[in-house]
Amino acid sequence: MPTVCCSTGYTASFVLQEADGPIMRMPFSLLALFRCAGYSLSRFRVPRFLNDSCRVAVTGAVLALLTACTALPDVGSRPIEFAPTETEASCLTQRLIEVYGEDRVLASGPAESGFLLLKEGPDALEARLTLARKAEYSLDVQAFELLDQTSSRVLLAHLLEAADRGVQVRLLVDDWGNDYPSAWLASLATHDNIEVRIFNPFPLRPAWRLNYLTHFARVHRRMHNKAFVADNQVGIIGGRNTGDAYYEASPERIFLDLDVLTLGSVTRDISGAFDLYWNHQLASEASRVSLGRYGTSLNTIREEFASGLPEQRTSWQWDDGDFIWAPATLYVDDPGKILRPAGDITGHLMPRLLSEITPTQHEALFVTPYFVPGEEGTDILLDLIDRGIEIDLLTNSLAANNMPIVHSGYAPYRRELLEAGIRLWEVQPTPWSLYEDANDEPWQSVLTEQVTLHAKVWVFDRERVFIGSVNMDPRSFEHNTEIGLLIESPELAAQILDWMEPMKNRLAWRVVLEENGDKLWVEEPDVDSPGSEATAIANYDPDSSWWQRFRIGLYTLLPIEFLL
Repeated sequence: MPTVCCSTGYTASFVLQEADGPIMRMPFSLLALFRCAGYSLSRFRVPRFLNDSCRVAVTGAVLALLTACTALPDVGSRPIEFAPTETEASCLTQRLIEVYGEDRVLASGPAESGFLLLKEGPDALEARLTLARKAEYSLDVQAFELLDQTSSRVLLAHLLEAADRGVQVRLLVDDWGNDYPSAWLASLATHDNIEVRIFNPFPLRPAWRLNYLTHFARVHRRMHNKAFVADNQVGIIGGRNTGDAYYEASPERIFLDLDVLTLGSVTRDISGAFDLYWNHQLASEASRVSLGRYGTSLNTIREEFASGLPEQRTSWQWDDGDFIWAPATLYVDDPGKILRPAGDITGHLMPRLLSEITPTQHEALFVTPYFVPGEEGTDILLDLIDRGIEIDLLTNSLAANNMPIVHSGYAPYRRELLEAGIRLWEVQPTPWSLYEDANDEPWQSVLTEQVTLHAKVWVFDRERVFIGSVNMDPRSFEHNTEIGLLIESPELAAQILDWMEPMKNRLAWRVVLEENGDKLWVEEPDVDSPGSEATAIANYDPDSSWWQRFRIGLYTLLPIEFLL
């Protein structure tokens, strides 16, 4: 049944609480070294050679800098906003009713919802653009990363066109992954039908890295949610951020990812989750973040969008897909998670989601780009093995990982997991162009220098699927906010397994233990070549340099696992 699992505890105003926690995932920094060594800003000392008056002045200036830069922008007494509920008259809704029936499309509460898996990047982008073109009432877009790249500009151009038609557009973007200056976003929001809010904004701009010296307990914790909702009727959630690599449009790297398009009751749940974040005190208007500055004019933005953008294909149609109708539950973190002290699990989705693993009886598949199980997560997986449950786990290899430091939180647990009988697969960085001759494979026409896994999906007993933004690491479990859907559908589970099997066969190494206990990376036999055998590749992380492996070895010695 489509129900929302989150801690509401939500009122029109919120109390800002101090939090304590590690820094966010980012290139390993001096701050992280200081933190690990036990240093803090309380150890700051003014040089002794300064006289007393100078020392007082310098100390006062430093304290003023540090304290003045930690406050959130004042959101004032703004009204609470919600997605429109009366959208049945739109052409989009009427077409959905014509195809799937009013009982399904307009259902609310406990009812089955419709799902369509978006496996290929171009389809995932075109689905969003199509919904933007067809929307008549509202478009709500929630993004962790909004990169200044072609796909993002195309999407923003479609949002602007929708606003020109009278569609109410709300764009909520996390500040860490946002390439666009707040003043530019404030200019976009001068449109009468566009609102832009920045979630958990950095106080110091544009030198945002300095925020980790002033208030990293808050700023390292980010809104990792990704959602797209049109007319409160059709939604998209999954792992994709907004940038070329996520839509297979980058020549340097593409991310192998999954989204799911939703119809019916669960879409209203996604809208409700968006409203929860939109109305939170951490969501500040772009104009407040920019301190009233505007980076350009709306006319200039229109001119930029009107020139230099490629034509988009129009072959994708939302009603051409064969939707799967099934019960579902939306899991979403309470946005107040970011403000609460570390260790306070109030409003966290993970304790409730982990309880869904318990009914598993036969097998489980976990697909995650960043895998940092820790002792607790390892114990959970080993307990499943002790119950006779078979586990396959697909993650990135060191060479394919776009966040190599995360590998230091995975590598120390690899042997224990293998000894327990867990089957580990690691995605290769192999260019997909090598598989251009493959038949009916999603990557057959893609040219890129490197591929990286980015999908986040779990499958239990080939009957239930969890798909969303959640990585299997402390950052998702404890620090960032996340969202995802648990869908009870053997048919959808079969589609995901069919998507994954050729990837394991062609784009991943399997990690095994030899008789002497050494780890061995192998390529499994080609399913298209009967009689072929597994090929041994290496006894160390393949396609990685000695310097990469040396750095990972150093990182494993540092107490940084809780940062990853």
